[in-house]
Amino acid sequence: MRTKARIMPQFLPFRGVRYDPNRVEISRVLCPPYDVIKGAAREQLLARDPHNFVAIELAARYGEAASDADYQKCAHLLKSWRDEGIFTRDDSAFYVYEQEFLHPQTGQFLRRRGVLGALTLEEFGQGVLPHENTLSGPKIDRLKMLRALRANTSPIFGVSSDDDGWIHALITDIVFSPPHVEARDDDGITHRLWVVTDDETVNGLVAAFENEQILIADGHHRYETALQFWRENGEKPDASSSVMMFCASSQDSGLVVLPTHRVVLGRDAVQIAALPEVLAANFEVEKLESLPELDEAAPRAQIGLLLPDGNYRLTPRATNQTALDVEILHREILENELGIGAAQLAGGAFVKYTIHAPEAQNLVQSGAAQAAFLLRATPVSQIQNAASAGRKMPQKSTYFYPKLITGMVLRHLD
Repeated sequence: MRTKARIMPQFLPFRGVRYDPNRVEISRVLCPPYDVIKGAAREQLLARDPHNFVAIELAARYGEAASDADYQKCAHLLKSWRDEGIFTRDDSAFYVYEQEFLHPQTGQFLRRRGVLGALTLEEFGQGVLPHENTLSGPKIDRLKMLRALRANTSPIFGVSSDDDGWIHALITDIVFSPPHVEARDDDGITHRLWVVTDDETVNGLVAAFENEQILIADGHHRYETALQFWRENGEKPDASSSVMMFCASSQDSGLVVLPTHRVVLGRDAVQIAALPEVLAANFEVEKLESLPELDEAAPRAQIGLLLPDGNYRLTPRATNQTALDVEILHREILENELGIGAAQLAGGAFVKYTIHAPEAQNLVQSGAAQAAFLLRATPVSQIQNAASAGRKMPQKSTYFYPKLITGMVLRHLD
């Protein structure tokens, strides 16, 4: 057990394991994060290249229960690929990672950059801030995978406040040189990686991250899983006491947060149909002919409601300058009116999620869902303020776009 808690986590270099570009075509072996590989996508990725990282990252189709043998198969593959030279291991390094993409809503050309390193694990609130609650199912899967692989396969996404701009400046200096790896994915996103080993830059990055609070933008399940795994290992000061993380500066102009809309099913049909009338007591309810347009700059919350008989825009009558749109939706509508509280959400019942408003509308119109709620994006500054105040947003409140690619670098714990 630990005898003395660190005040703030440390962000350190590590010996990354990467695909040998002489053995594979990098663009063909990378995959999305485990939680967005749905349906037949796993098989499609493996058909592209049998060495696609999905064979290690996902033991079974997402949403299906994997057996212990499935997890062990992933571990066997990882070992055999290392033995065959498909993977090689670097000397201790930081990794600067850049994604070049178009904003999916505005079409703006953007680049998002950050540093891949190993963050020492701390309980939430001691320099590491969560911003949303988690679901139970993914944590069980990720813990079984971590036990089998003894490796961090996909980085957690963190954001550092970087008030003095030091981290942002160091990253900018590094990307002037040609990248060590460049790949393009099916969504047209370009991924570039710089391997940083020179002592001066490594020491500069270590110093720049000292005393920085890290907001977890994406990967809450994996962080909680890493903590649990470390506890199982007696909280020893070994490789399990840290976790691979991509950390971006809050000064980065490529930080994009998309809203995650809620799709409701399995509730009482009469109750759902009565929502516009019931909600009129506390909301201004406007019926619309098309998908609700939500004003990102409006001072009051705005929520879109999609029902089989039409679409509505909801604006709270009472103003609460500190409550976020997603908090109002969950408290005032999902819980108070539809009986979908924290326990049901944690178990994944009654509510599904999508970042695509047209998809939500199609589900309602087809009868696959009873209702959908559209949300505005939550700015990074509001997420940071809520997390600093100790507030957790509901599950799936934010979608930092684009997702980090999986397979560029992994981190062994042995």
